[in-house]
Amino acid sequence: MTRYLALALALFASPALADGQLAIKVGYSPGGSYDMSARLVADFIGKHLPGTPDVVVENDPGAGSLKLAKSFMASTTTDGTEIATIGSTLALMPIFEPDSTDFDPRKVHYLASLANQASFCYALKSSGIATIEDFLTKDIKVGATGKASTTYTYPAAIKHALGARFEIVVGFEGGAEIDLAMERGDIQVRCGTGRDDLTADGLIDRVNVLAELSPVPRNEIEGVAYLLDRVTDPKTREALALVFGSSTIHHPFVAPPGTSEEAVATLRAAFAAMAADPEFQAEAVRRGMDPEFTPGEEVEARIDALLATAPEIATLARDLVQ
Repeated sequence: MTRYLALALALFASPALADGQLAIKVGYSPGGSYDMSARLVADFIGKHLPGTPDVVVENDPGAGSLKLAKSFMASTTTDGTEIATIGSTLALMPIFEPDSTDFDPRKVHYLASLANQASFCYALKSSGIATIEDFLTKDIKVGATGKASTTYTYPAAIKHALGARFEIVVGFEGGAEIDLAMERGDIQVRCGTGRDDLTADGLIDRVNVLAELSPVPRNEIEGVAYLLDRVTDPKTREALALVFGSSTIHHPFVAPPGTSEEAVATLRAAFAAMAADPEFQAEAVRRGMDPEFTPGEEVEARIDALLATAPEIATLARDLVQ
């Protein structure tokens, strides 16, 4: 009962939200899964915040959302009127780039994540890439937004762990741009995509799903090869599982480091209430989405566990994603 009382009190703890507007910034271009997730949240979270503030979505793409994440690290906003959704793999920045000060997941406030699913690599059927063997052995191109994104870290780790021959092309602003390049034939494969994205708009009928990427097998799409089954070295398998660990906190929402405790509590309570809202759930289904809500406190606990990985495995994971 104490937890629910705290949530109820938090809903009335932020007068700034009650009087103003909530901005949700997206680290990717319009049309991709992060943008879709943010717009779904924007349509419902306002009614669970004090004063039902207006909610706007602002796209700020660049470097696999690192551009936005870096600006959030420097944000002076304290009242909870500004939040962001950024790439899940940024939670592993202290492992992948330990000397970088661009983003520290231990300083921002994670409010929630809306996906805990396996990720997949896929190719259009028209590309001729039909199996995991094709993916690992042919001279093809894989599209990525930036080196801080799962669209890069996942295939990079696979390439180095299994000696694959593909080339990774970086610089796309979002998943929609990668998909367009696939349609043009400029690239052949995209990795780091969840089941929801594949089932939306009938995409799965036009693609070959090549591999499931997850720390443990989920079998979310029948008949898809589990990538880690191809890895025989135990330490390499552990390192790849660490890289894929960001899939357990996919589509996270964060608040800047300086956000007050009261505002963080208010926002977390609003996300929890929204996730339980039948209208939100029904609209997610209508849009072809299946959100799996994880509270901010649990997201941060998962991040702490990932960052506590044995140094030997963390170093190997860092080498794999270079």
